[in-house]
This record gives sequence, structure tokens and C-alpha cells, in this order.
Amino acid sequence: MTGKKVRAIGAASFLLGAGVAFAVTAAVDDGAKVTVQPESAATSDIPQTREGLVTAWTAELKKAGKTKPGGWEMLTTEEIRGRYMSQVYANAPDAKDIDPGMVERD
Repeated sequence: MTGKKVRAIGAASFLLGAGVAFAVTAAVDDGAKVTVQPESAATSDIPQTREGLVTAWTAELKKAGKTKPGGWEMLTTEEIRGRYMSQVYANAPDAKDIDPGMVERD
């Protein structure tokens, strides 16, 4: 083989490889994907409005056999949210309530 043939074969191979590489990269979609992360259960269940928080807080207090404290109307929405979340936590079942036969570990 002469030098010209070797160069011609090398150039053809290079162009063929470049063409294949271009075709493969064009076929693969590298565009950014739009993803939406679902809200966690904890945040999606918390009411976002003051009225919703008061309603949910009242329901949680009722489960515990309590009523809203006097002057609760003066509480900010964030304070009501905090008290609601505290009551939800207080009303949460213990492991003993979920599975009475559960053996405690030492």
C-alpha cells in the first residue's frame, strides 16, 4: 500500500467514525428533563391558610379531648401552625398502640 492509500483509508475511517458519532449523539436526547418532585406527605397534609389551620387544629384538639385556649384569636398564623403540629405529634400513636405485642429492645 502506498502512502496515499493509507492516508485515504485513514481519512475515510475518520469521517465514517465522526459520522457515526454524530448520528449517535443526535439520537440521544441530552436536553434537560423537567421533573416535578411530589410533595412529601408531611407538608402536603398541613393546611396553608389560617382558616384551614384553625379547623385542623380544632379537630386535633377535639381528638385529645381539649379545646382551643382563651385568646387564641391573637395568635399569629405561624403560632397556630406550630400548635397544630405539636398537637398532631402529641396525638400520634405510640408503638405500643400500633403493635401491642411488640417486644421492647434493651
